[in-house]
Amino acid sequence: MNYVVMDLEWNQSATRYRAERNGIRLSGEIVEIGAVRVDENMEILDRYSSFIKPECYQKMNRDVTELTDITDEMLAEARPFREVIAEFLAWCGEDAFLTWSENDIIMIEDNMLFHGMEIDHLPRCYDMQLLFDDQITQEGRSFALSYAMWKFEIKPERSHDALNDAVNTVEVIKRLDLSEGFEEYEI
Repeated sequence: MNYVVMDLEWNQSATRYRAERNGIRLSGEIVEIGAVRVDENMEILDRYSSFIKPECYQKMNRDVTELTDITDEMLAEARPFREVIAEFLAWCGEDAFLTWSENDIIMIEDNMLFHGMEIDHLPRCYDMQLLFDDQITQEGRSFALSYAMWKFEIKPERSHDALNDAVNTVEVIKRLDLSEGFEEYEI
């Protein structure tokens, strides 16, 4: 079985303003998708990366740019969300998503619903942060990917780049017992 390890970067309003459409108040607008397809041994088979041109929060929030290094200029020629997400989901096929935190799948769902797209066909998503806590820290709380990498003494690729964070997540997953984690996984 193959999996898609996915990470997103998103922009947000610098004010309290939240764009609203189709009953969704958009707290974050996806501006980058990075993912790797892996086999059951967590060997990378393929990579996907794309910027997305923002529609709602068109000017990059200064704090987001500081964190991600994504600038307005980088997004100026990017493709729109509907086009990129359709291409990405076609690339994913039926492979389950593995993410570091449930925020990524929530953000995809919110962005798709905001754009009037159906979410029923999204692949199953597993939060690797939960498995890390269950198998390693057992503290019942969330830990940053950087902490998990530190804990396992993994030298990271540059953080807050969607593709690099997907690769970094794979490195952490390699040190977890995925089969045991999936047996105990609760939505």
